[in-house]
Amino acid sequence: MRSTSIVCLAFSGLASAYPNILQHLEEAGATASREKRQTPLSIPPFDAASQYVDTTGQYAFKAPSSTDQRGPCPGLNAMANHGYLPHNGIATIDQFIESTGKGKLYVHTVRNDCH
Repeated sequence: MRSTSIVCLAFSGLASAYPNILQHLEEAGATASREKRQTPLSIPPFDAASQYVDTTGQYAFKAPSSTDQRGPCPGLNAMANHGYLPHNGIATIDQFIESTGKGKLYVHTVRNDCH
């Protein structure tokens, strides 16, 4: 009983200190739901000539076999299917770093594909 009285006194103090708090919270909630809370996406410009990725010769598409591993990331899967990464789907960190620079593949492109 005593703790209930203390809680009631505490809330009554808040209500008298902030008489319009409920109205303010409702307005803030309505405003926040109308506004997007994401930061704007910065998309780098695309230049086909300087960002060309070779998909011929040794980098031609080769479908994965039943023993090759693929994951949920379409960018990494494409790199393995085209031979930029080991075709079996198993690579080291060094191989990932090397392969993203080998064919002018940019790290931010792969990262944005893998959500």
